[in-house]
Amino acid sequence: MIAVLFRIGLLTFGFAAVELGLPPALAMGSVGDWALTVLGLVLVVAGSAGVIGPLLSGAVRKGESPHA
Repeated sequence: MIAVLFRIGLLTFGFAAVELGLPPALAMGSVGDWALTVLGLVLVVAGSAGVIGPLLSGAVRKGESPHA
């Protein structure tokens, strides 16, 4: 459960950073705003990697779980 909350936190902070950094970065071209946007994108990718990985790995048949 803590892993799910951690991923949700990463996604939340990532989307917030992108939302705060992207409009000023596009309007003024500030390096700091671009850095905030890139940081947000990294957090979004990190937060969603734990969800996307199992989805793309294919179906696991009964009894073949790596968590046994």
